[in-house]
Amino acid sequence: MQHKTDHRHAERLDAVVARLHERAPKTERARLEAFVRRYYEGAAPEDLAQRAVEDLVGAALSHWDFARQRAPGTECVRVLNPDLDAHGWRSTHTVIEIVTDDMPFLVDSVTMAVNRSGLTLHLFIHPVVGVARDAAGKREDRDADDTELSRESFMHVEVDRLVDDAARHRLAEDVARALADVRIAVADWRAMR
Repeated sequence: MQHKTDHRHAERLDAVVARLHERAPKTERARLEAFVRRYYEGAAPEDLAQRAVEDLVGAALSHWDFARQRAPGTECVRVLNPDLDAHGWRSTHTVIEIVTDDMPFLVDSVTMAVNRSGLTLHLFIHPVVGVARDAAGKREDRDADDTELSRESFMHVEVDRLVDDAARHRLAEDVARALADVRIAVADWRAMR
């Protein structure tokens, strides 16, 4: 069964990459393909199978674009209801996009923030990506060796659809607060030890 699942996952990922190549400028294809493959490599095949290829491409590119700027030692959190006209992809759920330094307890903390909001979690994609940034936090879209890369957590979380702008704003604040608490706890843990 594992082999059949792996094959389905590889086929779906190849379809996503093929569509990406149709959309992306030639000069960015290799870098974007590596990101998209990393982005979806840990996703369950059934989660990918339930979504249109165009929406999978759009979600990954949206997150890549969102990660363009991040000040060192901070979290970027965005909560949106993607639709085809405004974002070029769609989801029936509300989407939380997160970019932060990789550290322990991120998944549990985000899950708890979602649960405290009374929402059901429908999808959680969490690749850790090597990213090169300049001193101001701008992502450098270039090849870099491993010593120049920082490990960043990209989290794509889909929850029950929130139609109210204020509710989406509160959710973003709750998630950002949970991530800031993780950062403090991880920093304190080393000092206390």
